[in-house]
Amino acid sequence: MIHQKYWSQNLPARQAVKKALIAMVAMVKSCVQFALQKGVAVQPIRLDDPCILFALSRESAPFRREFRPQQAFPGAPCWAQFCGPAWLSVLVVETGVGQANVARTLDWLLAKPKLEGVPYQPKVLVFAGFAGALTDGLHVGDIVLADEILDEHGQRWPTTWPGELPEGRWTPTLHRGRLLSVDQLTGTAEDKRQFGKRHGAIAVEMESGVFAARCTQAGLPFACVRAISDDAATPLSPALVSLLSGGSASPWRVVRALVRQPGMLPELLRLARDTKHASVQLGLALGELLTLTLPWDL
Repeated sequence: MIHQKYWSQNLPARQAVKKALIAMVAMVKSCVQFALQKGVAVQPIRLDDPCILFALSRESAPFRREFRPQQAFPGAPCWAQFCGPAWLSVLVVETGVGQANVARTLDWLLAKPKLEGVPYQPKVLVFAGFAGALTDGLHVGDIVLADEILDEHGQRWPTTWPGELPEGRWTPTLHRGRLLSVDQLTGTAEDKRQFGKRHGAIAVEMESGVFAARCTQAGLPFACVRAISDDAATPLSPALVSLLSGGSASPWRVVRALVRQPGMLPELLRLARDTKHASVQLGLALGELLTLTLPWDL
C-alpha cells in the first residue's frame, strides 16, 4: 500500500500512476467495445467510492491535505470533489452547517447523480466534523465514533458501519458512544452536562440526525465520526454562540463582533487553537478508518 504522504509529495510517482490509469481506462474501453461487438454480456460500470460529508472546510482541511482533491463532481449543490489516490478514492462533500443544508445535499447525493453518465451510489457514507463533549472524560482532540445517533425528540438511529473494528491500537483512540444531534449550539457547561445525563450521550453536534435518518431510510451503510472541539467544562459565551449560530463566521462578522466586545478575543483565540487541533486529529482518524476497514467489509 502506498504511504499517503509519499503519494502526496512525489510528483513523478503521481504522474506515472496517472499515465498508467489513463492507459488502463483506454484498455478497458477497448475490451468493452470488443465484447459488445461479439454480443458478450458486460457488467455495468459501478461508481461507489465512499463519501465523507463535512459541514465546514475547516473540519475537512487536514484530511484534504492528505487525500488531495482530484476531480470535481459537476452539478453538486455544494463543494464536492473526489479526493485521494486511485486505490482509495473518496468523495468529499462540504454541506454547510445545519440540518437544512445537510438535507439539501442528501437530496442530491441519494438521487444517484451521474458522473460522465455513470450513476454514483456510495458504498458507505460518513459524516465527520466537530462536536462538543457532554462528559468530563472527553477532551479537545478526542475522537468519537458514534454507535447511535439520537435527536432531541428521542428518535434513534444505530450506525451501521464499520461494525467490529480490527484489533490493535488506534491512533488517535476511538471513543464509542451515543451522539446527540440538536438544532442550536449548546453554550454553558451546565447545559452540556444536563444534555449528557438526560440523553445518555457523550457528545453533541448539529447535523447527524437528519443524516442518520436519511441513510437509514435509503438502506445505505453510514457512520458518524466527530472530533471534540470544546470539552464539557468549557462554556461558550452568549456572544460567541450568537456569532457562530450561522455556521462559519466571516472575517467581517468577527471584526464587528470584536469591535463591539473586545473581551471575546481570548475566547476566539482558544476556539481557533482547539478547532485546529481537533481537525488534525479528525483527519488522522478518518485516514485510519478508511485504510484499515475498506474495502474488506463492504
